[in-house]
Amino acid sequence: MTWTSKSFLEWSAERLAQAGIDSPRLESEVLLAKSLHSSREELYSNPDRELGEAEMALSKSFVERRFLREPVAYILGRREFWGLEFKVTPDVLVPRWETEILVEKFLLWVESESFSKPIQILDLGTGSGNIAISVAGELPESRVTAVDISSPAIAIATANAWVHEVADRVHFVEGDMFALELNTSFHAILSNPPYIEEDQRSSLMPDVRDYEPEQALFGGPDGLACFRRILPLAAQHLKENGMLFLEIGNSQVGDVLALVENHGGYHTPEVTLDYMGMERVVSMRKKNKNG
Repeated sequence: MTWTSKSFLEWSAERLAQAGIDSPRLESEVLLAKSLHSSREELYSNPDRELGEAEMALSKSFVERRFLREPVAYILGRREFWGLEFKVTPDVLVPRWETEILVEKFLLWVESESFSKPIQILDLGTGSGNIAISVAGELPESRVTAVDISSPAIAIATANAWVHEVADRVHFVEGDMFALELNTSFHAILSNPPYIEEDQRSSLMPDVRDYEPEQALFGGPDGLACFRRILPLAAQHLKENGMLFLEIGNSQVGDVLALVENHGGYHTPEVTLDYMGMERVVSMRKKNKNG
């Protein structure tokens, strides 16, 4: 049988639908375009293009990986975030659009403030480096320190920084963010920490549960373990009146606000909704020594 782009897309869309993929046709097009070093537009403009034996083997392998629910980002080896393309592997969390709310909120705050340059920023749990690199690209006068406990993650983030030409302004540090000795104070600290509750593991989509790094997903029995530790850490390393920006999970806002109040080192936090109307970012200013 001779396979064309059209016939392969019909087969692969049906195959992915059987796996419960929400957008089987779209993902089929993305995967086929990747294997053919083409674009989705070219697939439509040349539907009768015949697939060679090697192209067919590669295309089928992509579909079968997705059938097993491996994330498309890992199959492609890349994910877009903040208009930039990031290299991703199973060693790092797949960047999500919700985290752009964190970046957006931080940048709006920067616009409203006056700083002595350079602006010092700390990114806790950098993963692919998507937060650190995005803010560094938007703020040429910034100096970003990005921390992750995973050596492979640091390697991927470093590679992404070179691609996006901010490697001279982003300093990656491998280690436990709660055990590092940082000699710099920061105007702002940003973090998208692990915040999924352990008992939610079985209810997660297999794309997430079975493929993304566990240490980047789960935040202890109640999902709040990292928040409890970040609050005092940030208070220690923020400059006077510095800001902390945290991404939070669905339905966590009340618990996180209670943690902030109990800590006592921050002014009343502000909660920002994501594009779906969910509480997604909590930002707070450190109290100065006089309150």
